[in-house]
Amino acid sequence: MNKSSKEIMSELNNKFSDNFEHWSVVEPKQLDKMLIYLQCIAAIGEILVNKKTSKHHSICCNIYDEMFSDGVSALYLASHAMNKPAKIVLRRILELGVASVYLWDMPHISVSWNDYDLNLSFTEMLNHVNSQGYLAYAASENEQPIELYIFSTAKLQKIYGNLSDIVHGKITTFESFLPDRFTFVEKEWLIFAKIMEDVLKSLIKGYLIRFAVSDKLFDMIPTARKEFIN
Repeated sequence: MNKSSKEIMSELNNKFSDNFEHWSVVEPKQLDKMLIYLQCIAAIGEILVNKKTSKHHSICCNIYDEMFSDGVSALYLASHAMNKPAKIVLRRILELGVASVYLWDMPHISVSWNDYDLNLSFTEMLNHVNSQGYLAYAASENEQPIELYIFSTAKLQKIYGNLSDIVHGKITTFESFLPDRFTFVEKEWLIFAKIMEDVLKSLIKGYLIRFAVSDKLFDMIPTARKEFIN
């Protein structure tokens, strides 16, 4: 190749800019919904700042702003047809989303995670927050019953496993094999949007169950009411 490194990068930029142009004419319904969900996540973080009863709760509250930022980044990547990086970021959102509940009632784990680089197990976190004892504890704190679970273990485990396949480079996830690789395809965008919608909505439903903040959230974001009230 006789092209300079800057020429190569410029060509890549042009390609991804063309992808964004193709994305920009797609029906915005999915985007609108995901932005509402991301606003909900940021708002819940703000609400929890006023519910702090321990120093470690500040660590947990910081997670919500990070999830919001990651969500915006994932949408931006996907709009340029960078679906694999977008899904890798989405996996991070899912993991942090469950951790934000798990760590809220685990001060020593929160400090170990924040200060001593403790690794958290996604499966262990899900099992803990859906355990009979934890559900009873959360119900007593909220003074209202909790039915079944905070997060759907089966649903989130399946999504997490699929996203992890991308992170770990399973050959079935290789995009370089595809004829339309790195090119915007509306069907691929819709697939990503559906996965992201499922992740964000599942997390928010869990937050509303665990922290009983529905009224405050809907006051802050009225458009969210129709998304979470059946």
